[in-house]
Amino acid sequence: MSKELKYKEISIGWDVGGWSGKNHGLCILEFAEDEIKLLLASNVNIYQLKEKIQTIIHDYQDSHKITLGIDAPLQFPQLFKEIINQNPINIFNSIQNKQKANPIAWRATDLYIKKQFGKTPLSASFSFLTSNATVAISLIGELKSKFDHFSILPFDQKNHINAIEVYPGLLKSINLRNHAIFHNFKNILRNKIFNGIEGFDYYFNEAKEKTDVADAVICAIFGLGLNGNTQSIPKIEDQIPFNLIDIAKDEGWIYHPAIS
Repeated sequence: MSKELKYKEISIGWDVGGWSGKNHGLCILEFAEDEIKLLLASNVNIYQLKEKIQTIIHDYQDSHKITLGIDAPLQFPQLFKEIINQNPINIFNSIQNKQKANPIAWRATDLYIKKQFGKTPLSASFSFLTSNATVAISLIGELKSKFDHFSILPFDQKNHINAIEVYPGLLKSINLRNHAIFHNFKNILRNKIFNGIEGFDYYFNEAKEKTDVADAVICAIFGLGLNGNTQSIPKIEDQIPFNLIDIAKDEGWIYHPAIS
C-alpha cells in the first residue's frame, strides 16, 4: 500500500435509528495530510442513508481506506439466537449456569465494556436496540455483497473497507474521562468544522440531551482511530482479548478507545 493511500481515509459514522422515520444520524469525515474534513453531518432516513453510504464508498474506495463506525449491535447474544432459530436446547441450563448476567440479554463484549469502562451498553436483544440492530445488520450485509474488500469486524479479516460496532456513550465513562485521551477527543470535537452541531454538551458539560448527529460524529471519529495512522486521533483498540476471540466472532465486538 502506498504512503499516499495509507494516510487518506474516509470514516462514516452512523448513529442507527429504526426502520421508519428520519432518525438516523450520519457523519462522513475525510482524513488526509493530518487534517480532518467534514463532508457531511445530518439526519437522514434509512433510504437516504443507504444511498449516501453507497455513493461515498463507490467514489472513494480506490483512493482511501474506509471505515464505518456503527452505533448498533452487529450481532446478537448466542443464546438469544438459539431461541430465535427455534433451537432452545439446554437454554435453561445455560441460563442457570451463568451466575453474573443474563446470557440472553448480554453479549461477552457488553460485559467486557462494563468491566473496562464501568458503563453497560443497552441489551442488543432486550431494548430498542433490537430494531436498530436488524437495520444495521441488514444494510451492512447488503453493502458487503456489493463492494469488494469489504469486511465486517470481527467476523471477517481486516480489509480495505471495514465496518465496526462502536459505542459513543463511552465518552460518558468515568474511566475514559480520567484518561488522557478524553481530552484529545474533546479537542477534536472543538474543531471549528463541528461548529453548529448540537449535542456535544451531553458528553462534556453534563447537558441532558444528546443528538443523533453528534453521536454520528463521534462514531466517525472512533472509526478514524481504527487504523492508528496518526497520533492526533486516539487509537481504537483492534485487538480482542485472546480468551474472547471465539465468542466475539459469534456475537460481535464493540471497538473502543485504547485505555490500557
